[in-house]
Amino acid sequence: MIISNISFEKKKFHILFDNGEEIEISEETLIEFGLYKGQEVEDEFIEKLKFEDEKSKALLISYKFLQRNKTEKQLIDHLYKNKVNKNIIDIIIPILNEKKYLNDEDYAKRYLYDAMNIKKYGRIKTIYMLRSKGIDNRIIEKIMKDYDYELEYLNAEKLISKKLDVNEKDLKKINSAKKYLQSRGFEFEIVNFTVDEYLNGESYV
Repeated sequence: MIISNISFEKKKFHILFDNGEEIEISEETLIEFGLYKGQEVEDEFIEKLKFEDEKSKALLISYKFLQRNKTEKQLIDHLYKNKVNKNIIDIIIPILNEKKYLNDEDYAKRYLYDAMNIKKYGRIKTIYMLRSKGIDNRIIEKIMKDYDYELEYLNAEKLISKKLDVNEKDLKKINSAKKYLQSRGFEFEIVNFTVDEYLNGESYV
């Protein structure tokens, strides 16, 4: 089988073979295989070319998506949305891990820092959010060993101070403030302790 023509249209190279079959490939694939008009190739070469081009496209999609810190699960979901075949995904994920484009443990550490210092989430919500992003439980258990419980308490105090006055007596407002802390992932014991300390004038805020 011979390549009878190579043309460029709409950011794609069109490869026409002498049997009438035509495929579209990227410039990267064209260069990688060193294709040229008149080149003779084996019949199975077309399938190999298609496969390598799909892999190249998937990697380009991944590199662009990973310009911002993402988890492996987030990338896989993104690739599926872009209609990338599962077989291709299974091949490129190890490549991206090996090249350090993906690192779920590093992502989890960064997220934990942001959750405590910026978002001011409690422990429960932090773990929930990490799991929702596809972080493995073993990684979560590992990074949570460094969890700063003192900072969690201070965060709860800061949040409650924005919801209640120190002399608040209205039970509805107090219960509403407690529910607010729980919604941000603080455990029941921490919520009650923090609110009681705050209303008793023992807060450090």
